[in-house]
Amino acid sequence: MADLETRHVIEAITGAWRTRAIYEGARAGLFDALGTAPASSASLAAPLGLDAPTTLRILRALAVLGLCEQTGPDLFAETPAGRVVRSDAPNSLRGMAMLWGDRIWRSLETLGDTLRTGEPGWGNGNFGAIHGDPAASDIFSRAMAEQSVPIGRALAAACDFSGLRTVADVGGGYGAVLIEVLRANPGLTGFVQDLALMTDGARRYLDQAGLGGRATFRPGDFFADVPSGADCILLKYILHDWPDGDCARILANCRAALAPGAALIVLERILPERVSAQDEPVVRTDLVMMPISGKERTRAEFQAMLGAAGFTVEAVKPLVDGCWAIEARAA
Repeated sequence: MADLETRHVIEAITGAWRTRAIYEGARAGLFDALGTAPASSASLAAPLGLDAPTTLRILRALAVLGLCEQTGPDLFAETPAGRVVRSDAPNSLRGMAMLWGDRIWRSLETLGDTLRTGEPGWGNGNFGAIHGDPAASDIFSRAMAEQSVPIGRALAAACDFSGLRTVADVGGGYGAVLIEVLRANPGLTGFVQDLALMTDGARRYLDQAGLGGRATFRPGDFFADVPSGADCILLKYILHDWPDGDCARILANCRAALAPGAALIVLERILPERVSAQDEPVVRTDLVMMPISGKERTRAEFQAMLGAAGFTVEAVKPLVDGCWAIEARAA
């Protein structure tokens, strides 16, 4: 038992190497370069401008993780898992790999300062800094879209959107959740509201979805105003970005935009009152939120927050990847 416990602790301590290896492989273009036919490190490195001996070592690391296959002493081929990190994969996770290896990697360095002072290392939100850089903005937004696709599909299956006409995805980035809801409900239309800096990228993403104009983008700031006219507002992973006071402002604007009886669906991970090993995803995200003054919350905390904003919680449904749909109505 002691040996098993020791190995578990070692794996926990050294886990950062995985994030870094995947990030560097994605950034260098190795996942895109790998194919079904085995290739040498030198043949992969040359067109990418990489050092061949180092490429061999990175490929070995990725092979250990199952993200490529080593078929000879210096021959490597793609695997189904590695194809998910390709930039052209249908449900690519390349954006997530790039986000975790860069922005989140750097933000976690501030946890010690926050532990001592209670102050967020990167300030509240910090979204203006992200979206001020077009390349960083697209990486962040595509990473959010990648994780949103399965959540959107699960939401469409779990919740009843019949009888609604228009759904608003507030703070919805490129609109991946909205797209999946509209695909499952052909009679619905919808719009995404997010920062004006995201307009071009979001409209390209929505156009590529092929919904025939049923999904549009409306630039705006949910702290200033939420557009009216929707029968249902979605808030996917919005509230966990902000401290309680800011969440109250967001929810107040949502309430003002909705007619009495209209729906609000909050999509968030929920912290249990007492955590165990199976709660790693929500605890991990709670730490990731710390540098920007966000946090994960318990079911009781969400209930109180929504009640104070004029909403009545009607149901809490598990979706996928630890995400829950908190269905509420405007009082």
